[in-house]
Amino acid sequence: MARVEVHPDRVVIRLTASEKFAAMRRRDIELDRSAITSAIVTDDPWVWVRGVRAPGAALPGRLAAGTWRNFTGRDFVLVRSGRKAVVIDLENPEGSEEDHGWRGEFDHFSRVIVSTVHAGELIQALRLDGGATEVDTEA
Repeated sequence: MARVEVHPDRVVIRLTASEKFAAMRRRDIELDRSAITSAIVTDDPWVWVRGVRAPGAALPGRLAAGTWRNFTGRDFVLVRSGRKAVVIDLENPEGSEEDHGWRGEFDHFSRVIVSTVHAGELIQALRLDGGATEVDTEA
């Protein structure tokens, strides 16, 4: 299960080896915490998945892992059936879609959807006002 770490300046989603393989990623997800516009908990994460999978893996209604491309940008999805999920919407910086060759400090996604048994705790950790508190939850 992926591990979600909430730091004062960033949110890190540490993927297991099997999740990296399914999502076709070499590294973990790092999100700029100041770019988060909203975060909610949902019982049905499948209605929040939008666009076309590229790259990644999916078993409809059971598992979705990887990047989904749509008109608003790219979404990262790591969803399993039977679990609540956290939907995090982010604002994309100007020109992030044109920077295909440059890997910056943070990943540029429009939305991140992660299934977790600790959804409520993750939302509470995201509400903290930048103190030195670090909260780890497992997805």
